[in-house]
Parts: sequence; C-alpha cells; structure tokens
Amino acid sequence: MSVSVLYMAMSLDGYIAGPNDEPDNPGGDGFMRLHEWFIGPDGEFARPSGPAGELYDEVMDAPGAVLAGRRTVEQVDHWGGDHHGRPIFVPSHRPPGPSVANYPLVTYVLDGIESAMAQAKAAAGGPERAGARRVHGATGARGRGAG
Repeated sequence: MSVSVLYMAMSLDGYIAGPNDEPDNPGGDGFMRLHEWFIGPDGEFARPSGPAGELYDEVMDAPGAVLAGRRTVEQVDHWGGDHHGRPIFVPSHRPPGPSVANYPLVTYVLDGIESAMAQAKAAAGGPERAGARRVHGATGARGRGAG
C-alpha cells in the first residue's frame, strides 16, 4: 500500500502565495518567506538542522512520484524536468506545450485527477513510504490529490 503526502508551505493564516502571483513572479510577493526554513546561508535550498531536517529527510529521501498542478509546474518550468529523480504527473484539461518533450519524467494526464493519481501511484511502486506520492500545489490538493 502506498501513501500520499501533501507537500506545500503555508503561512499560519492559511496563505500559500503572496499578492501578485504571476508567471514572472512565482508565488507572488514575499513568497520565499514561506521557504526560509530550508534555505542555507548561500541562498540555496539546503537541509535544515534539527526537527526540520528530519522532516526534510523524510520527504526528500523517500522514493516515489510527484503529482502537481499545471500552474505550479509551469511557473517552475517543470523543475527542469527532474524533481529529485521522481516522475512528475500533471493533471490538465489541455496538452502540454512543446518544451515538455525535453522532460521525459514529466507526464501530462488529460483524463482527470483520479487517473493522474493512479498513474503516480503505479509509478511510485513499492510498499508504504517507498510508494509515497508527493502532491504539490493547491489544485492537486483540492482535487483529492492528497487522498
């Protein structure tokens, strides 16, 4: 059996993006404040210390697959086609743009979020945590992506 993990940062008042969230300003104004807990002194993402580091290890080191909404993946250019070596599934109502052909680990699923989750689950393989699917973005979470 595999599990789903909703993986996103949220402010204490429930926001996941700041004002002016646009493609040239992913996450909006002040968005990176939600991620400061795992940004190293050099400004790059890094493993934090303490309990936050343990959470980071659990999420980043377990194999699996990623389900992410189209807006999320397009704003980050599909993570360059590689999200820590895991396949990425994107539920969408329309086919991807031509640049996705450069990213063999990215699959757009056009027949619903349930199908996208089933494909992510199959790609994750393995029992329990080894088959965890990471769900990124509000669209995936709202669409039963975390269920």
